Amino acid sequence: MSNSMNKIKTLKSLLQDIDFVGKSLLSINDLTNDQIYLLFELARSLEPWNRSKADLLSGNVMAALFFQPSTRTRMSFETAMHRLGGAVITEANPMVSSSAAKEESLADMMKVMSKYANVIVLRHPNAEEARDGATYSESPVINGGFGHWEHPTQALLDLYTLWRTHDRIEGLNVCVASADLVAARTGHSMATGLARLGAKVTLASPKQNRTPEKVMDKISKSGGDVTEVFDLDQDGFNDLIGNMDLVYLPGCSAPKGAEAETFKILMDSYYVRYDALEKIAKDNDRIVRVTHTLPRRAGEMDMKIDTSPHQQYFEAIAYSVSIRMALLLSVVGL
Repeated sequence: MSNSMNKIKTLKSLLQDIDFVGKSLLSINDLTNDQIYLLFELARSLEPWNRSKADLLSGNVMAALFFQPSTRTRMSFETAMHRLGGAVITEANPMVSSSAAKEESLADMMKVMSKYANVIVLRHPNAEEARDGATYSESPVINGGFGHWEHPTQALLDLYTLWRTHDRIEGLNVCVASADLVAARTGHSMATGLARLGAKVTLASPKQNRTPEKVMDKISKSGGDVTEVFDLDQDGFNDLIGNMDLVYLPGCSAPKGAEAETFKILMDSYYVRYDALEKIAKDNDRIVRVTHTLPRRAGEMDMKIDTSPHQQYFEAIAYSVSIRMALLLSVVGL
């Protein structure tokens, strides 16, 4: 689907076409390609209210239930709901301040929360428990990050940012790179979405930390163009990204203790160099953009990128509000 529709659509008609009211979003694959593009159209129409208010969900309540720390996901969802005129209830430390500290099951908690809220955004460290817990909710559940499995709304905002930046996704070259693609839930969702929408995807990682087989199977079923590249050194990696439109860094959690130093060596091989990006811009008159799901760790990229045309990670923050406004509106309905 192109960046422009054949006719002007109203919010109501877009919501009817998306046809997702009352449904949960646990995986990027819960949406069809057409639904993703229609969400993009809806998000673009909502961008003027990123810093103001469109009173569309007055009387509705969103519950943010986060068993893991979050800045961007939780706050952008809360901001999105406020911008839409809805209310927010938040539990950001449930293992201390909720009945989870009294060993309440997630199933019971979801039953209870769904009595209060019209929609629940859940982040949980155990993907299997989270997926099971979501089935007990009487309200739609949005996956705000389940274990090492998926983070579909992060992928949606990064796909949306790519679409807004390039006016397309099909045919773009994107490298998803990390010293650890095993636990990169954002990378898993993003690679799946990219492949489904026709981008050429390169997954770069150490072979020992490659994308899990189950994730690769899911991507391959989409019929997408996906290549794995292993064990590059820093020069080889920066040569590789010279052929990309976007470098996507899903981040990684470096281990502590004795394994930390070894892992830092792996991280160094996937360090994005500013001078390499500038050379491509000078020699080929082409900008390779870099995005990161954040928070980032020192040693993942040259900080000079922050103030250059290559930077896309802070640009994505504003887009996160409009795409999450679109998703909440699509799930709750007018």
